Amino acid sequence: MIFISAACFKTAKICPSVIMNNAATSSAPPPDLRRAYSKQFRRAAQLRFLAFFFAFFVYGLLRINQWSASFAQSATSNFYLQLVICWVPLWLLCAVAQLPPSLYRFYLDRKFQIAKSGLYPWLRDFLKANALGFAFGAAIVEIAFASNNLFPSYAWILAGILSSFLFMLVSRSLPWLLSFFYPVLPLTNKSLQERLTQLAAKARLRVGTIYEWRISESTRRANALVTGIGSARRVLLTDTLISALSEDEVDAIVAHELGHCALHHVRARLLLQSLIFVGIYYVIGLAVHYQLVIFADGNGSWNELTLVPGFFIYWSCAYVYGNILLASLSRKQERAADLFSWTLIGRSGPFITAMRKLTDLNLVVFDKKAEWKYMHPPTADRIAAAERFAKAHGEIIAALEPRVETGSMSN
Repeated sequence: MIFISAACFKTAKICPSVIMNNAATSSAPPPDLRRAYSKQFRRAAQLRFLAFFFAFFVYGLLRINQWSASFAQSATSNFYLQLVICWVPLWLLCAVAQLPPSLYRFYLDRKFQIAKSGLYPWLRDFLKANALGFAFGAAIVEIAFASNNLFPSYAWILAGILSSFLFMLVSRSLPWLLSFFYPVLPLTNKSLQERLTQLAAKARLRVGTIYEWRISESTRRANALVTGIGSARRVLLTDTLISALSEDEVDAIVAHELGHCALHHVRARLLLQSLIFVGIYYVIGLAVHYQLVIFADGNGSWNELTLVPGFFIYWSCAYVYGNILLASLSRKQERAADLFSWTLIGRSGPFITAMRKLTDLNLVVFDKKAEWKYMHPPTADRIAAAERFAKAHGEIIAALEPRVETGSMSN
């Protein structure tokens, strides 16, 4: 199910996660540690996927869709309020089913000393994230049913476009959404602020406020992202990233993100995502027409409240598989943004040292064979490409810098 999880907001995509100890100068974590975490991390993801289907199995077995539809019709005559009422028990059941695998993920992060917060703060963030997930899921349901009931002839096109704009709205609202979990304040490091402003100007991009995303009390992860367009463009840096990397390395990471903006990657992703959504709604529309939606009473129309659970499971599964196409585009864009970063700052050395640190500190590793699952290429491939760029431009790459301490596994 496409819940907006706490992990989504805590590590909002852009660069690999970082585990840090500013005073540390010890060697890199052993490969066995990275492989152990990666294996268990993937297991946690598989458990979340299975929990989603288990929730739907229970939902159908107990015939909750029939009960919720009857209750909604007796509670209000407004069809769109009825849809929200039908969405509530489905969302609650899926949230409860997601709790055990999410707890297992939290246990892993504690075991490998990635998370610093206790159970109560984690649970609070889990509830906040699922509350946002409720609103997001309800919006998807309303878009689908309203489009098909009001404009049936081209509903699949309208619903696809509206869903894309919903995703774009979420992206542009990230600073505000992230503030639900951690303080997001204007950057106080004036020197770094000036450097990044000049870097954006060099890339011929305008940026608004540069924010510091203060997550260090809860997690050791680090991240950076650029969101929005034009004067509404915002740069977000976690305080952990500012502490872990040198200013040159932060420049390299932010230059990569600015590359996505300068090369219009967001527009390309939005266009592809719109096409994927249009395809999803078209296929689901056919399933509704031919009465192939599970749990639905089967009258072949979008006026049926029992259609809600079947629609959402179809939409969620199609979204997951659609992301495979999106990931293919994303990996190409990541490589292009890497090249933009090296060209913008005039060298790839800071990028290489930053990625070396991130490789040592990020316990999730994958190889070329598994990259189709991910939005980024393997880090080793990115470093190799940066080293080729450096060699071609006569740049001497410094020896491997001291690695950041990750600590031993805790019980």
